Amino acid sequence: MSEDPTKEIGEKYQTNPTIQTVLERINVLDEKLCVRLDKIETRLDKIETQLDRVASVAFETRADLRELKTQLKEPA
Repeated sequence: MSEDPTKEIGEKYQTNPTIQTVLERINVLDEKLCVRLDKIETRLDKIETQLDRVASVAFETRADLRELKTQLKEPA
C-alpha cells in the first residue's frame, strides 16, 4: 500500500453509499416530520374552532346578563 495521499483509494473507501444512506434517512425524517406537522396543524384547527365557539357563547352570555340586568332595574 502506498502512502501517497493523492493516489486513488478505490471502492473500499468510497463514500457514495454512505451519502446515499444519509440522504435516505434525511428523506425518511422529512416525511415523518411532514406527517407530524400535518397532524399538529389539524389539532390546532380543531382547537381554534372550539375557541371560536367558546368566544361566541361568552359574548351571548354577556348579552344575556346585560338584558337580565336591565330587566331587574325596570320597575314591575
